Amino acid sequence: MEERITIKVENMNPMEVSRNLPLYDIARETNYYDSVAAIVNNEVCDLNTKVKKDSTIKFISYKDRRGLLIYASGLKFLYIVAIKELFGKDTDVEIKHSIDKGLYTETSVELDEYKVSKIISKMQELVSSNLPIEKIQTTRREAINYYEENEKEKALNLRLKTNELATIYKLEGFYNYFYTVMPISTGCLKHFDVKLIDEHSAVLMLPRINGEVEEYVDRPQVLKCFKDYEKWTNKLNVRYLSDVNNIVISGKSKEFIELNELKQNEDLNEIANHIANNIDRLKLILLAGPTSSGKTTSAKKLALMLKSKGVNPFIISMDDYFKNRVDTPRDEKGELLFDCLEALDLDLFNEQLSKLLNNEEVIIPEYNFITGEKEYKRKPVTLKNRDCLIIEGIHTLNEKVTEKIPRENKLKIYISPFTPLGIDRHNHISTVDVRLIRRMVRDFRLRGRDALGSLESWNQVRDSEEKYIFPYQNDADIVLNTALIYELGVLKTYVVPLLLKIDENSVYYSEATRIIKFLNNFLNIPESYVPDTSVLKEFGGNGYFE
Repeated sequence: MEERITIKVENMNPMEVSRNLPLYDIARETNYYDSVAAIVNNEVCDLNTKVKKDSTIKFISYKDRRGLLIYASGLKFLYIVAIKELFGKDTDVEIKHSIDKGLYTETSVELDEYKVSKIISKMQELVSSNLPIEKIQTTRREAINYYEENEKEKALNLRLKTNELATIYKLEGFYNYFYTVMPISTGCLKHFDVKLIDEHSAVLMLPRINGEVEEYVDRPQVLKCFKDYEKWTNKLNVRYLSDVNNIVISGKSKEFIELNELKQNEDLNEIANHIANNIDRLKLILLAGPTSSGKTTSAKKLALMLKSKGVNPFIISMDDYFKNRVDTPRDEKGELLFDCLEALDLDLFNEQLSKLLNNEEVIIPEYNFITGEKEYKRKPVTLKNRDCLIIEGIHTLNEKVTEKIPRENKLKIYISPFTPLGIDRHNHISTVDVRLIRRMVRDFRLRGRDALGSLESWNQVRDSEEKYIFPYQNDADIVLNTALIYELGVLKTYVVPLLLKIDENSVYYSEATRIIKFLNNFLNIPESYVPDTSVLKEFGGNGYFE
């Protein structure tokens, strides 16, 4: 007699199915045709997984942020295979970093519009063929031997693993690994585009969570920031995670940290020189960026550097201009919306800004996050003996915030941690993950909030960034990179224990597990090596600028 089990698929009544029925068959029976994977009892599984016991199942598509990571992994594999089939198996393809709504890639073959159209056609052909993406279990030694030939950084990463077995994936005779579970075939990878950037680079466009592949918007300053930082890391012979881990193994972590900090200070000092040389014109220095970019520390370090050049700035945080909680907007669930522009008391901000620029005296409010009200306990200030204002906040690039001030009197700086470091040539380190990890450390060490609370609010934070911050990147005059290549080796010692506390029954357990697995690739670096003035102290605490 056939064994039966009970499953509960999200938004459906419990149902009985045959034991060992693959998730792919369950998805078809329940009309989840666009699924790329599933969460079974809070564990992410590919659709070939057989369900062996009573289970709760949530199918995820590319329209889900977790599903989009899996979809992107499949799409990267598809892209790489298409290029190698077109131009030869020895053609090198690198997935460098995210840019706008896609992934910036470089190839050893020269590209033009015709070749890009051929890549797109080849990818579409592979999708139409619905080819299997085969999961293969092999020994770690065999995997190392395979990668030693052409992709040595992957072999070096595997050498630091303790597992005896390694998982790799096969598509059309090509083998690879992308640090997520994978779609089980190419047939679901229908939504993409490829945009030519120059003769050796293109952007692989991903679908958004609304399901659409949007037009690529050029981000020249962000791209230049990545490229400039990559040139610097190449001078240090640091391209991949294995290079950083080798520095740790060789006992040179402290020197490497100092080099990172010097680079970031040099970039900030260059901005300070520009301001000092144009101080007769520049009266507002506006720093903006997504959450956990290091805006506060960057503003305070910039102020110090300006003082060393004879410029006397005054810092204002836009967080102090939140409306009182009773007037703060809420979403449809009644949750407070602090990230939208409407959460700020812009009337008060512009009134005080105008008075300051007219050398009038004002009392800057201080927002009390516990009571949810502005307090006026500070001493009155004036700009009579000051040369400029430094204003930091997520909305400062939006011209509406300071529309009464002439544009020529403002310098807009966009800040974010743009790391060009790759785990290997096909797996970049996500800026979003870096910021999330920074935020979890800060929330716990400085705000008493556990990792679960950080994860619960993350989707709302990301939605706000997409709406209120990223569209204004091109309005910036300068882009400042606050990435520190060593930082995840420091932050992991704090984040992993926090994530391990998340219960396996939590809906965030699979995300916690994903981040832990990601961080396990990094060797630990002592926090004691980090200078007190580092932007990293903004998240870990005990810094000079607190």
